[in-house]
Amino acid sequence: MIKPPEYGCQQCAKPMPKANHHGTLRCPDCRKAPPAFNHIKCAGIYQPPGSDWVMALKFSGHLHWARAMAELLQPVIKDIAVDWPLMAMPLHRRRLRTRGYNQAFEMTRLLAGFSGRQVLTNVLERNKYTAMQATLPEKQRRANVRDAFTVKHNDLPQSVLLVDDVLTTGQTLSAAAASLKKAGVDQVYGVVFLRSAG
Repeated sequence: MIKPPEYGCQQCAKPMPKANHHGTLRCPDCRKAPPAFNHIKCAGIYQPPGSDWVMALKFSGHLHWARAMAELLQPVIKDIAVDWPLMAMPLHRRRLRTRGYNQAFEMTRLLAGFSGRQVLTNVLERNKYTAMQATLPEKQRRANVRDAFTVKHNDLPQSVLLVDDVLTTGQTLSAAAASLKKAGVDQVYGVVFLRSAG
């Protein structure tokens, strides 16, 4: 079953034990090193069957899963003001060329259709070709994505929803959010299909 954590960190949505959750509690990771994003909205925890859909979309070209993922994300963002536009987490042009598509953009354009939100394109660019985060130890992930993103425009909205398929440690999304905030965005919410439980 795909559903968000019942008790999650108020910033990164990491699942936490009920006994440690008091409504406004952040997880130890967010308290120790606060991420640049303000909040994470997720449809569910990274486990089957959703994790199988992610892998099929990302690595096997099964683009039809993007629709199912976007449909499950629509109710997750329904309470956020519709003037917050969507933005897909970008791929480096080399990885985009190899894969042939950006799975985050496929989800984003469908989510825009379901929610009536604007999609911002060609704003955030991944300028640094990095190793895939999932292949690295947690301690190396922050350094791997440091200075990996560039914002190409100055005329940006106050708030954006940054869409991706999976959030693991949150380092990639935090690096992207930091670049957006440096360019003048005030609120960056990550909208991810699945959030790792670890």
